Amino acid sequence: MKAGQIHSAKAARRAALVRELMLGAGTLAALCSAGQAYAQAAPAPAPQPPTDEAAEAAPGDAIVVTGYRKSIEQSLEQKREANSLIEVITAEDIGKFPDKNVADALQRVPGVIITRDGGEGSRVSIRGLQSDLTLTLLNGNFIAGADSGDPSRSFNYVLLPSNFIASTEVYKSAEARLEEGGVGGTVILNTRRPFDLPAWSGFVSAEGTYSDTTKKFDPQIAGQISWKDPEERLGFLIGATYQERSNRELRGSTETWRWWSDRAPNGDIITPATDVNGNPFENDDAISYWPGTGVTGQDGKHYSGYWAPQSVNAEVFSQQRKRLGIQATAQMRPIENLTVTANYFRFDYKSNWQSNVLKIPEWGYGNFFTAPTFDESGTIFQSANFQVPAAGTGCLTRPTPCTMETPQIAGSYSREKQVSNTFETEVAWNQDNFDAVLKFGKTKATGGPSMRFGVAVKPRLTIPGQEQNGNFLSAWDFTGGNLNMEFSPELQQNIKNGIAQIDVGSTGSGFTNSAISQRYAQLDLVRRFDSFLSAFRVGGKWREMSIHRETGRNEWYADPATKRRYQDTPEGAVARPEYFYDNPIGNIAGGFDASSFPGINFSNYLDYINTTYGPSVRVPEPNNTYDLKEKVFAGYVQADFEAGPLRGNIGVRVAHTKQSGLTSDRLQFLNDYCVDGPGGPFDPNVPLAPDGNCQVRPLAEREVIVNTQIDQSKSYTDWLPSLNVVYEVTPDIVVRGAVAKVISRPSFNDLGSQRSLTYRSAAYAFDRGQFGEFEGWSGSGGNADLQPFSAWQYDLGVEWYFKRGSVLGAGVFRKEVSDFVVPLVLDVTREVNGEQVLIQPYSTIANGSNAVSQGIELYAQHTLDFGLGAQVNFTYNDTSVADITLDGETVGKSALVGSAKTQVNASVFYETDKFLVRASYNRRGEVVGGLQSGLNVYTDPYEQVDINASYELMDGLMLTASVINLTKSEERQHLGNDTKDRFVRSNYFGRRAYVGVSYKF
Repeated sequence: MKAGQIHSAKAARRAALVRELMLGAGTLAALCSAGQAYAQAAPAPAPQPPTDEAAEAAPGDAIVVTGYRKSIEQSLEQKREANSLIEVITAEDIGKFPDKNVADALQRVPGVIITRDGGEGSRVSIRGLQSDLTLTLLNGNFIAGADSGDPSRSFNYVLLPSNFIASTEVYKSAEARLEEGGVGGTVILNTRRPFDLPAWSGFVSAEGTYSDTTKKFDPQIAGQISWKDPEERLGFLIGATYQERSNRELRGSTETWRWWSDRAPNGDIITPATDVNGNPFENDDAISYWPGTGVTGQDGKHYSGYWAPQSVNAEVFSQQRKRLGIQATAQMRPIENLTVTANYFRFDYKSNWQSNVLKIPEWGYGNFFTAPTFDESGTIFQSANFQVPAAGTGCLTRPTPCTMETPQIAGSYSREKQVSNTFETEVAWNQDNFDAVLKFGKTKATGGPSMRFGVAVKPRLTIPGQEQNGNFLSAWDFTGGNLNMEFSPELQQNIKNGIAQIDVGSTGSGFTNSAISQRYAQLDLVRRFDSFLSAFRVGGKWREMSIHRETGRNEWYADPATKRRYQDTPEGAVARPEYFYDNPIGNIAGGFDASSFPGINFSNYLDYINTTYGPSVRVPEPNNTYDLKEKVFAGYVQADFEAGPLRGNIGVRVAHTKQSGLTSDRLQFLNDYCVDGPGGPFDPNVPLAPDGNCQVRPLAEREVIVNTQIDQSKSYTDWLPSLNVVYEVTPDIVVRGAVAKVISRPSFNDLGSQRSLTYRSAAYAFDRGQFGEFEGWSGSGGNADLQPFSAWQYDLGVEWYFKRGSVLGAGVFRKEVSDFVVPLVLDVTREVNGEQVLIQPYSTIANGSNAVSQGIELYAQHTLDFGLGAQVNFTYNDTSVADITLDGETVGKSALVGSAKTQVNASVFYETDKFLVRASYNRRGEVVGGLQSGLNVYTDPYEQVDINASYELMDGLMLTASVINLTKSEERQHLGNDTKDRFVRSNYFGRRAYVGVSYKF
């Protein structure tokens, strides 16, 4: 079949669709005349010349579809015409993306799952692979984003205003012309350009949002305007978005699940760890064992051979966000075939947050533990109760009566900012059958706290002769996955009465700032032919990325000359009543329950220390180095072909990567804590400070930090072939197939973070033993030997376009993955200062062996003639389990991290010429996480319903409203695949409502 015949066939198909639409319009008009309000439609327009879009749809008169239905039909048509496996999301109109957040919109796409930050979509994963394996590009190029902490290859969608985006393309299969780096897939965000819009067109909008966790209203304003001259020789576009947002998350969590067992005299474990079925673990060396023994309750009953968390926590996280987004675009066409486009994007993100945490650590097992409850297997603590003994009994009979140090009332406060700037220029030459496009630019982001500080308090007094308990009961229970904490009813009043002490050992500061930048230049050449070889493409790209990370802390000095910190003075341990809120923190709408939640009033606390000691001093740690460079030279050739119903492309991309730079090992030696007693470092009769705690040694005596620089360089070359084939079986049925090799490079943090280890001396562990400190090493580290994550991927799909804007489709996919990356938390032996030492626990990452991810996607889209429509998709993903190796030894088994077995999306909408309402349901199956204590962390299935509505008040003026997380859903995690009873985390980020107005001109 010739190309002209294909065009005729498509025109005939479109004509048939138009006939169906005209028939539907006639029916709709009849319904309107009958007075059925649910089928309102605009009057038939007066005859006029068709727009380009209508002319393309059909010759003569045509029904013009607008709004949401128009956007999904455009998206579907782009998917249909593409040569690769692609999903497209198109904005309904200028400044009107279909969801409040780009990531939220992407989760409606088959095979896409997201992670959330404050209830908003922040990271995107495709087909069950972690978010670092998704490459996000803005107008085809990398966009830098610096989070608070270590830099990441994964883009944080929270930074990006959705109303800047005209369309989003999700490539699930690779093409040689596309930048490499996305094993999961590639997301391309396309912004608007002035030559694509009418002159003097734009929008303004104002919106307010309300959350059930904050009980506050927050504003958002946005606007955009575009102009071009009548000859389209010059055009400008400028847009901006400003948003304030109050977030409040309610979190329950546990820390470090360990197996507790009695030990033989030689220290050997008596009862090895088992799963709930009594089976020992193959990777027993990776299991985290409590360094002590089992525990005994106040009634004398002894417990040994069980799983228990080292701490159980409840947290209220409150955040004030401010976001500013700016886009400025200029286009010039100095001569007929040459177009120059220059873009500037700036994204500012400011965040002030504070976290209040109640912790019940293992500290109370010695004196206050009464009894636990177990799961059905009898091997997992589901609750634990800690209570001060009755007067005249137990530890209260000692010369120095015991005092309960739980709950630890802890908190953190942070002021931080992230800024991303992107400059890019595109020079495009189009003449006859030849295109040449040159792009060059720079993107840079910086981010991190200007101040971060944490403080911890114990509800007790330990002044000799004046010992008092501020709390008499601490209990946790997460039976069934719902965390509940219970404390003495008088806890809040007691701490306001002064029965509290600052835990100076857990009070201090530490922050991480990062910067990431990339320069790039790219040339793409295309020659089109009127033959089987429809186009030949060749191109190359150079890019150089720089990554910098620095650490430091904020200090308040009681004596600036000697740099004696305020928390090292007796005054630093005094917990003044004004440091706490007058009443317990309320509005615990989900995440956990607590009988009382006293919290730290950081405003009062910081006011006091700033007034008393002056502003904080920013203390950098210049020797803790992290400076990396990554240079990539890539080139490709690609041939597009078309013959009758067959079309596609074949090509190969070659990428040479060179990584270099300096990182550092950071060794912290905690030599001692308290001033020694008369008998030396292990004498419990230590001199006391006025607050009743031990006299704390100056910081210079307590710890020594040694940073050792490490040169890190490596290079490698990847050959990445790809093939995409499309065959139109009939005018309405399309079959697709694809095969490609793809890679993703290891994350910057995994490459650049060398070891950060802490050694606790015997003297330090003796002084801090009641808080679970033990002699030895612990810490974390990156892995410079990580290999790039690579995969061969195969796709096959069939699509039936049975009506305009409608489809039924199915696809199967398979990824044969090598060297996938898994985070680990385990006990290991390492060489430190020339000695082999045990590090427990040690957090790191490792490569997995070969694994397979395969599955099926089913999807459908259809709209009835009177405006009722639906979009539904289902993804099933099955991943194999592979060995995880570290230093050549197998340390465990894991499925692909980030993989989810199932995902369901369903949207139902009803639209008239003025009104739209859409309900969206999303369900993500269980997600596999990294290894902790030798077991995978699993995120439980999560489902959410969102509602969106809009009504056109007058021409161009729109009223909008949305409810996000109508179902008030919570995220939950557990440890191990044998049970859900090892509770890890719960998080409720709230139900949020939006209402706003927008005007398009």
